[in-house]
Amino acid sequence: MPDVDKLIKAANSKLDILRIERRGQKLSLRGTLPKKPGKGRGNEQQRIPLKIYANADGVKVALARAKRAESDLSLQQWDWSHWTGEEVDSIQSAQVLAKKFAEYKKPSIKASSFRANYLYPLESLPNKPLTEEMLRAHIQQRNEPGTWARKNDVMVFTALCKFAKVPVDLKDLGKGYTAKPVKPDDLPTDKKIETIWESLKGTTWEWAYGMMATYGLRPHEIFAIIDPLGVATKTGKISIAEDSKTGQRDVWPLPDRWRERFNLANVIMPNIRYEGRDNQQLGQRMSSNLRKKIPHKPYALRHAWAIRSAVMGVPDSIAARWMGHSISIHAATYHAAISQRQHETIWEKVNKDDSQEEEK
Repeated sequence: MPDVDKLIKAANSKLDILRIERRGQKLSLRGTLPKKPGKGRGNEQQRIPLKIYANADGVKVALARAKRAESDLSLQQWDWSHWTGEEVDSIQSAQVLAKKFAEYKKPSIKASSFRANYLYPLESLPNKPLTEEMLRAHIQQRNEPGTWARKNDVMVFTALCKFAKVPVDLKDLGKGYTAKPVKPDDLPTDKKIETIWESLKGTTWEWAYGMMATYGLRPHEIFAIIDPLGVATKTGKISIAEDSKTGQRDVWPLPDRWRERFNLANVIMPNIRYEGRDNQQLGQRMSSNLRKKIPHKPYALRHAWAIRSAVMGVPDSIAARWMGHSISIHAATYHAAISQRQHETIWEKVNKDDSQEEEK
């Protein structure tokens, strides 16, 4: 069975003004055509659905019609009466469709996620017809293969095309990205964390640092704790608000002894304005301020918590839920960061628990 897309590409190589394109199971002509009578003067991008099936015979018929249309255009003899049996669509530009899609999508997701994941890619689109050919060139120009940004572009533009009913297949452009694993050498040890916390005593950062270390919080989540006094309860469980990055979740302290060690029941919020700032802005402000006072990246506390959870025997499914991300992300990000000594510690703990079970 012939490859219809290859036949369409070959047919288009024989055309100068118009293009044949497949929309679902049917073929259309697309190009700059005179406006229809009553629609004003001048030309605009338009699409003429041909009501011809996308198969080998259909491509031949579409090519013949396209050549006839190009001849009329070149001789300035275009007559819409020749196409009265076809329904003609004006083609909106990618920019126009992106704005409509943004208005549709924005209410359904968090403002910070919309701006970071959707708004910037959508605003980058040119004032050209929304086609797979245009999107492929645009995506390849914007970001390198195998990056998160490339994968995100593919996700956003595929969703846009689904909204606009433009058939595309961009999956191959988004392949190759994997979450960057954490390097164990970049993480502070528990002893180092305690030493750094001591250096922050008496400042407005001691509580925030202790909370991030004990609960594995993202920097902005310091301001998303629903019940900060939950640290003083029997289990020390706290809850993160729904408007955080990944929705509401409960978190428990690891290790539990740090609740008292870091005096976490004494809530002292950092001296940072958080009204009017979204999660991304707040996280950047927290990180930039705290980074001046500590020898590691603030996010390293969250990574260290993840490794600690594995060493302490918390199952991946539970740790991932407490951290607010998927099991696959948890495994891809943290498993490689567990050192040889930590593997041995986990092995010793598992076997110790197993031997105690046998003695019962």
